[in-house]
Amino acid sequence: MLYIALIAAIAMTGGCGDPDIFSLTGKVTLDGKPYERLIVYFDPIGRKVDAFHFGVGETDAEGNLTLRSSAGPGLAAGKYRVSFNCLIQEKASPNPAVGLSDKDESINAVVPVELVPEPYNDRRKSPVEFTIRKADNVFEYDIPGK
Repeated sequence: MLYIALIAAIAMTGGCGDPDIFSLTGKVTLDGKPYERLIVYFDPIGRKVDAFHFGVGETDAEGNLTLRSSAGPGLAAGKYRVSFNCLIQEKASPNPAVGLSDKDESINAVVPVELVPEPYNDRRKSPVEFTIRKADNVFEYDIPGK
């Protein structure tokens, strides 16, 4: 009998203390243009990062945003600082000081270029904030261009 009561108590308290998470969808553009794989970070303001209070999203080719946390498809209610990254690959410029010719293999190298300007690409300094509420959350934002 005690064994059954103990199992029932564990079953009723399982997951207790974990906050609910709430879905977030939306659209993010950069200077009015959608970019596929534009990364969006939601960092908690005034609390520690954990499975429920840090989210990362990604846009599709139309700019539609899907967000996840380690806890699942959404975040716990609260206030978040939002930052962005959008890296593209560009052909590396030859360095005239090195004396590279057009036949040199390093001319064909590519380098990552960040399209999102500061401070929007800085997880600590971005001016963008958003509050996750206990309902459907829609985040729409156009990041100013460089």
